[in-house]
Amino acid sequence: MQKNTIGCDIFCDVIDNFGDAGVCWRLARDIRKEKGWNVRFYINNLETLSAIEPRVDSEKVRQHAAGIELLKWEYAERESPSDIVIETFGCRIPDPFEKRIAERNPSPIWINLEYLSAEDWVEGCHTLPSPHPRYGTKKYFFFPGVTNKTGGIICETGLNEHRQLFKSKKEVFLKTIGANPESPFNTFVFCYPSAPLKILVEALASDRRPIQLLLAAGGAGKEIQELAKLYPHILCVPLPMLPQTDFDKLLWVADSLIIRGEDSFARAQLAGKPFIWNIYPQTEDTHIHKLTAFEDRLKPFYSQKNFELLKEINLAFNKGDSSFIELWRQWRDATSELTESAAAWEENLHSVGSLTENLCKFIESKLKS
Repeated sequence: MQKNTIGCDIFCDVIDNFGDAGVCWRLARDIRKEKGWNVRFYINNLETLSAIEPRVDSEKVRQHAAGIELLKWEYAERESPSDIVIETFGCRIPDPFEKRIAERNPSPIWINLEYLSAEDWVEGCHTLPSPHPRYGTKKYFFFPGVTNKTGGIICETGLNEHRQLFKSKKEVFLKTIGANPESPFNTFVFCYPSAPLKILVEALASDRRPIQLLLAAGGAGKEIQELAKLYPHILCVPLPMLPQTDFDKLLWVADSLIIRGEDSFARAQLAGKPFIWNIYPQTEDTHIHKLTAFEDRLKPFYSQKNFELLKEINLAFNKGDSSFIELWRQWRDATSELTESAAAWEENLHSVGSLTENLCKFIESKLKS
């Protein structure tokens, strides 16, 4: 079977925000680019995808963009499965499509691509098969992660080279988005509206050093801008919704980051910049356990002092604790050292390999068997 004849179906169930669509679309584009496979992308919310991909028309139920065929979710009721079926984040694909997966001969390689996690148990579950409860067809669990016993995160070929070339274009890009290219300190802010925004602004206000906030589009950014009006040393730059292909540039021009969500979390790590992770809130503090597991992976790359600072400021932000105000001053003071550690962590991630590469290798091994 030639690689350009392989068909791959990706199912994206957008629950809320942009993380689900962001990760799935990035994976679809990378598979198409790296492998040349024929990718069909089923999604239940084209409007969300069109916000980060201008080539997508939210009104069209069937279309092509970036060499990928996009179909509204309902089309799966009558389409036949391709050689590979990837359902993302435990989404439940339509029953008729599942039935046709079981009936197809040879059976498709069926992947359940899970959420990114640094927790220990992920390594033990990575690539494990699970039979369908009704049809018995195998479905393989594939876990993105940050260790060699997981699938890694999506890192496109040539990403570092693009970042190096972009350095000479930093000032032009800042002007393009309406920012001051001579600002001494830039922070990109993309957090949930439920984040402690008043505490954040109070922290910036108490630290009198000038700062430029690059505020991602959305409710949180608007509220921060309103709260910061009284403080002339806080320059707020409200950003338009940029295409996914330009998102990394916002991270590259910043000195520090406050990010949220699945896709932004992965890209922040690849940017090699110190960041605070506004993790999606869950019941029983499950999200805090996930945050702690990730931080524990970072420990060897930080000095003891900076590692404790990293833990404390992330916990304070996610708990809405006023200790964040003093911690922010320390965080900014340590920018240079934190950046060195973040860059070392980024280099380590490359040794794990890209999620796209690792996933496709696994799929190809199953296609041959």
